[in-house]
Amino acid sequence: MHDIVHDFARYLAENEFAIKEINSDHLTIDGSRNRHLTVMIDEGIPFPTSISGAEKLRALITFTGEGALTFEALRGLFNHCRRLRVLSFGWPDRTDHLCKEIPEGIGKLIHLRFFHLSSSQKLERLPEALCNLLNLESLDLWHCGNLKQLPDSIGKLINLRYLYTVGCSALTQYPKGVQKLTSLRDLRGLIARADRNDTKEFCLADLGNLKRLRVLHLKVVGNSIDMEQTRKAQLQDTQWLAIFLAGSIQRADIIEALDPHRNIPHLRFCSNYWFKSSPPSY
Repeated sequence: MHDIVHDFARYLAENEFAIKEINSDHLTIDGSRNRHLTVMIDEGIPFPTSISGAEKLRALITFTGEGALTFEALRGLFNHCRRLRVLSFGWPDRTDHLCKEIPEGIGKLIHLRFFHLSSSQKLERLPEALCNLLNLESLDLWHCGNLKQLPDSIGKLINLRYLYTVGCSALTQYPKGVQKLTSLRDLRGLIARADRNDTKEFCLADLGNLKRLRVLHLKVVGNSIDMEQTRKAQLQDTQWLAIFLAGSIQRADIIEALDPHRNIPHLRFCSNYWFKSSPPSY
């Protein structure tokens, strides 16, 4: 039995998974065998604009040099790889690999479940077409320091479970549509108003719609608390809560308003530096 399992695992490794080093503007994939591809591109070489055999690719992970992922390269990628479930452009050691904008063609990847863009410091905006990815479960924007806003239609991502925007220092608010993401379990980097129930900005009261949240990493904006609205947050089932107070609100007041479970396993107040840079550990 052990030999059978070993042979099957080796078969999967040889046929399903592939690693390619790129040194030209064309990428050829064995579409009859490979479903999971890791691409490694040397410094100074752009991501291929011409791709063959990628129609059945399920997962793509890239490790690239400065400026490799151009707008044109991404547009070609989205046209050729429409069955992707996993797409990762993030690379903690590099911050300049991705262009400022992502093409609207991202909306063609309707099967995508995991989209990893962390440390993409040049990225400034996400297209509204991203919100057509109704199967998306995880969106990682960790340390996308120049990202200025999330898409207005983000509420369409009804299957999203994990949303990370820690380190997105140019991001000043969350859109109201986030309250519709009722599948969220883990939300890190949330920005919420405490002083009013705004029609466009996410506010603390909107947390009451996110009943499945277990991990919350929260920046509270405002110098006062609308207590009546904030009590709608209902954080009784949240297991991990980290709070950064951006205004003059006192810790005791925000705890009274949010009213988390008295025996919550993990509760901490954090500094602005910690909020911008550090992942929670629990």
